[in-house]
Amino acid sequence: MNLSLKQLRVFVAVSQQQSITHAAKTLFLTKAAVSMALSELENQLGQQLFDRTNNRLHLNPYGQRLLPIADELLQRAASIDTLFLQSGQLIGELAIGASETIGNQLCPWLLAQFIQLTAHTQQTLHISNSANIADMILSYQLDIGLIEGDVKHSDIETIPWIKDEMCIIVASNHALLKNTSLTLPDLRDNTWVLREPGSGSRAFFESHIAPSVAQWQLAYELNSIEAQLNFVAAGLGLACVSKFSATHALANGRVQILQLDNKLERQYKIIMHKKKYKSELISAFIDFSQQWDATALITT
Repeated sequence: MNLSLKQLRVFVAVSQQQSITHAAKTLFLTKAAVSMALSELENQLGQQLFDRTNNRLHLNPYGQRLLPIADELLQRAASIDTLFLQSGQLIGELAIGASETIGNQLCPWLLAQFIQLTAHTQQTLHISNSANIADMILSYQLDIGLIEGDVKHSDIETIPWIKDEMCIIVASNHALLKNTSLTLPDLRDNTWVLREPGSGSRAFFESHIAPSVAQWQLAYELNSIEAQLNFVAAGLGLACVSKFSATHALANGRVQILQLDNKLERQYKIIMHKKKYKSELISAFIDFSQQWDATALITT
């Protein structure tokens, strides 16, 4: 059996894109070249690796078994380039996924300092909600995920990361601001502006806030943190957000924090596929992230 790196790259790309056409675009190959490489791989293995349904290609059990091995082989092949570098510089591409608050508020500074320390500049960042990031980790589209929500999947490794302070924000003229000490039950009978299901802040609200607040009502469901802040500033409801994401809105007075007796915290997490080969680059980024101090980003 004589498998090639090109065949493995094609296989991984097709598994990620679920399409010959889209895989060809990401690899800068023709559709015919991708089809041929995949066909040759399947012929050599003597097994179909995908189920073809509704013009989409989905990994079958054989393909699922091959994917982590193919990914590791490609990662190891890429690491060969570093063996004879005198500088010990990290090379290769790092595909990072981050949920909204982390991606928008923390990642610019995290990546800037990582680049300054390591001179590694080949990172991509995909921002989505926690559930989508977890799905992309499972399909090997991402190397590392930085998320706010909880993920329960046997194939995902979770590493505790940064503690995040949550807060309840209201418009700057809201009547509740007259109270210097509130409990969650005091927030009953109010309307809320929430993120979409699957987001970390929505999950936090439903598990930590909603059970203590009687007769709360959903006013708006949004998939953007900035929109959520603006809706609150316009007096359209309360919101539960990360203090990281509210920093600028608080500084310019668009919204204010309700003073609660309850301390609201959540744990950010670093996630990766348990079967993912942990290259020198991935290990370096995880180690750097765990030592990184994000507290200076909160100015309010």
